[in-house]
Amino acid sequence: MADTEKQDITSTNREIIAGVLQSQEPRFNHLKSNRFDPVALWDRVDGDMELLRELVVVFAEEGPKMLARIEDAICHGSASDLEKSSHKIKGSVLQFSAHGASGVALQLEEMGRSGSVTGAESLLRSLKKEIDLLRADLNAMVCGGPAV
Repeated sequence: MADTEKQDITSTNREIIAGVLQSQEPRFNHLKSNRFDPVALWDRVDGDMELLRELVVVFAEEGPKMLARIEDAICHGSASDLEKSSHKIKGSVLQFSAHGASGVALQLEEMGRSGSVTGAESLLRSLKKEIDLLRADLNAMVCGGPAV
């Protein structure tokens, strides 16, 4: 085979590969923000929609319980319970690449670690808002639309 033929084949292969890569652009890019990275989440579940749906269902069941534990810790003035509960929810939202919610949970965790619950109510409100936004984003990923 002549060098020119090899170059033509190589050039054609590059064009085909480039076209395929462009068509594989992540379908969740429109959901990406500084508080949520759906592409990282999609990679984390290795493109397995069924696994993602299962994780979303578990979080829908467990998330409110975790928030209630944080609220109880604040109501009872228990900094150590605030730290533990906030740490747990931080890990849960991080599995979804929810940086906004994890950042607020971290603040609550650090507050508890420092031995205080003063001001935690406003952070809890922020965390609840972030989790509502996360639920909407997750619903958009698994159902193709906003949360109901």
